[in-house]
Amino acid sequence: MDVITEQPKWFKDALARDHRDDFIEVDGAKIHFIEWGDKTKPPVVMVHGNHAHAHWFKFIGGLLADKYHFAVMSFSGMGESDWRPRYDKMTFAEDIWGVVKGLNMENPTVVGHSFGGMISLATAERYSEFMSSLILVDFVVRKPENHYEWYESMSPAAPPKYRDTKEELIQRFRLMPPQECKNQFLLDYIAERSITQTKEGWRWSFDPSTYDHLIIGNKQSEVLNSLSCPVGFMYGENTAEFDIGGSALEEMFELLPDSSPVVELKDAQHHLMLDKPLEFVDELDKMIKTLI
Repeated sequence: MDVITEQPKWFKDALARDHRDDFIEVDGAKIHFIEWGDKTKPPVVMVHGNHAHAHWFKFIGGLLADKYHFAVMSFSGMGESDWRPRYDKMTFAEDIWGVVKGLNMENPTVVGHSFGGMISLATAERYSEFMSSLILVDFVVRKPENHYEWYESMSPAAPPKYRDTKEELIQRFRLMPPQECKNQFLLDYIAERSITQTKEGWRWSFDPSTYDHLIIGNKQSEVLNSLSCPVGFMYGENTAEFDIGGSALEEMFELLPDSSPVVELKDAQHHLMLDKPLEFVDELDKMIKTLI
């Protein structure tokens, strides 16, 4: 695999697009967001996966700035957002809707990757009548009898570990679930922004306790088919996240509402926007236009 370490021009240009980088207070916590575009254009908010952050998708906002009022954000306990004493599914859903309200987004499209897809679905359960559409990216819904509680078997989180240097953590940065990615420039950019300096030393920016009390629930299939807004689904051809060729993907196709658009991104894995960044942005743009 030929690894690309130098940032291409399109990536530099996307990062350089005019944007607002700020915070909105949601239920006592400052939630970090990045915002682009004309507020008269269709609003879109995109949210990240496990222990990720807004900067994962900053290039996407830059690339779509001409077409949408686009925002990316970090959930509480992750990225630059404040930590909370306790988290649950609806805490994270309210983080999303707090940003939506704070940015005056009327009838937004909500796009969620992985863990962010699960939270986006929970957000739509509460607010779909005020949404234009929901797009789930490499997140599948299972039938109740096949539901799996991701965090049930996890032990309570240990306190954060501190390192003497930033470089020690950068060298340890890995995608989860593990996968190769030829776009090393994207991994380097993300890793650099996944770390926080404190008086105790350098640590990862996420709160280790974010999932200690998280219960997903087995009602997702029921929720998916009771929404007031349309749903789209994107996934990587080679993702290991839900056993391609197995029952999980078949169940998702079965459970999706009729006429839901589906896109398989060729030669991409779970982190499809990192594997095929330009192709992902193009397909996302098409799906948003289809749904709204």
